[in-house]
Amino acid sequence: MFNIQPNHNNQKPKTMFKIQSTNTPSNIAGQIFYTTDYGIFKELLGNRDIDERHVQKLIKSMREEYLEIPIQVNQRMEVIDGQHRLAACKELGLPIYYTINKGAGLEETQRQNALSKKWTMIDVLDSFCKRGFDDYIKTKSFIYDYGFTLYQSIQILNLNQIGRDVNVIFRLGNFQIKDLKKSQKIAKDLIKLKEFVPVNDIIVFRSFLILLTKSQEFSTDVFIEKMKYQSQKFKKQRDVKMQIEVIEDIYNFRNRTKINLRILK
Repeated sequence: MFNIQPNHNNQKPKTMFKIQSTNTPSNIAGQIFYTTDYGIFKELLGNRDIDERHVQKLIKSMREEYLEIPIQVNQRMEVIDGQHRLAACKELGLPIYYTINKGAGLEETQRQNALSKKWTMIDVLDSFCKRGFDDYIKTKSFIYDYGFTLYQSIQILNLNQIGRDVNVIFRLGNFQIKDLKKSQKIAKDLIKLKEFVPVNDIIVFRSFLILLTKSQEFSTDVFIEKMKYQSQKFKKQRDVKMQIEVIEDIYNFRNRTKINLRILK
């Protein structure tokens, strides 16, 4: 713990600890600085918005014990990591410690965090929207227009062509919408189904998304008509395969020609 009286005078950053002996501006990597001149720090375009609840938690913690944990900035003094800590120190008037990571930017930060939980998917979405990524802007509008979660929207917009690495692809800025018009039609069909089945259940959602993206014969309107007098047969199942079997049984009720939906797994 470091008990230090806040210094509100404008001053140049002081070196607290040097890993490298040089103090020239062109070679300052590896040093830790501190300052109370919060105005030298800049917001990194596309970084996450400040979560005020997190700032308040840090303030409470710092009041009990102030640890000199440095934030990270690049050579332009843009905050790469630690913007919440900076906000808390500013609120309390405490010195902020920082290291300079020359050449670092948002892309490097996001790549670092792509496999971690530091950035939520919503954080990532907002960041790429701020930076003008068209597919991410359309994704955000899609969520607003149709009321689906981000997870559901990604699957609908990618027409269910999603592998295990979709979160990484999305976090790295490589997400692409396959066919917006088709996705919009699927979204409208899912909204219709919400009146009759629990579409927000992940197994139910995935089952109908498979049918709507892969089956040429499945009709949402036909299924809804069958549900009007077969609703008691619809039960949530523990996996997609079993759920599609239930859907198929309802769909084929009183049909002379049975539609095989169970091949769509």
